[in-house]
Amino acid sequence: MRKIILSVLVFGICSLAFAQKKKVQFEAGINYPLGFGEDANKENHVGLYFNGTYNFSESPLSVKLKLSYESYTVVMNQYANSPFNGRSLSLIPSLNYNIPMSEESSFYAGLGAGISADNMDAGVFNNGGEMRFVVSPQIGAEFFRHINVSAQYNITQKDFCRLMFGLGYVF
Repeated sequence: MRKIILSVLVFGICSLAFAQKKKVQFEAGINYPLGFGEDANKENHVGLYFNGTYNFSESPLSVKLKLSYESYTVVMNQYANSPFNGRSLSLIPSLNYNIPMSEESSFYAGLGAGISADNMDAGVFNNGGEMRFVVSPQIGAEFFRHINVSAQYNITQKDFCRLMFGLGYVF
């Protein structure tokens, strides 16, 4: 019985914290890929992203739509592990669970699924570009109601999977 009462009390406190958050938020920021293995970081560059977030009132859930440009290293074994510069334009809607830590900060975790236009060495939409389905687990934290730090792993075709770190400003 104690656990039930404690759970209801915690949920009530969380609901009060969510009621103070803006219903619709926009974010702009930079992202950077982290590669794994030998030569996995040779062609990494800073990219850009834009987020639109809808926070459900009285609920810890939010829906996010992320548009991002990423430039990262692709190491393909069929070419003797030569690194290539991969470029992507991704559009990923996601559902996140928010955990308020204080009035000024909160953490979130979520899962998204969308599309990614991927290419190597020649821009995103030039010859050789392909559209791929992408699944994207993500975690992050928002500080001072305006600074968002996030990590997102885009799971797609083997050579184009990537871990992205982001730093953004929430409007």
